[in-house]
Order: sequence, then C-alpha cells, then structure tokens
Amino acid sequence: MIGKLSYEQIKQIYMGLREQASIISSLAGERNLQDIIDFASTVEGYSKYLENTIEINKDADEALKELKNIKGLG
Repeated sequence: MIGKLSYEQIKQIYMGLREQASIISSLAGERNLQDIIDFASTVEGYSKYLENTIEINKDADEALKELKNIKGLG
C-alpha cells in the first residue's frame, strides 16, 4: 500500500492515465496541437513515475520483511 491505496488501485490509475494520454496525444498530433501533445507527454511521464513508485515500494516491503525475519520480529 501507498497511503490508503493498494498497489492494484495505483496500477489501475497509472494504466488509465497512460491509456488516456495515448488517446489525447494521438488526437492532438493529428491537429498539430503541440501544447496538448506536451501535456499528454507529461501525463505519460507521471504514469511511469507511479509505476516505478510501486516497484520501489514493493522492493522496500520485501526488504523489510526479510529484515524482520532475520531479527525474529516477523
């Protein structure tokens, strides 16, 4: 979990953002709307940030679990 959201909920969010950014980018590209294309790119970047955050947190969860087991706290 990150805050009050599960990893699965965050994954749904970033996948939705990625999908919508792709649609926006495609439509804006057809009309040569560079500001909108840039915005869609920023949304795509944030989506990737969320994906990476999940992976980092999962790794940290696993490391903490292993430390607890070593210390006999788990």
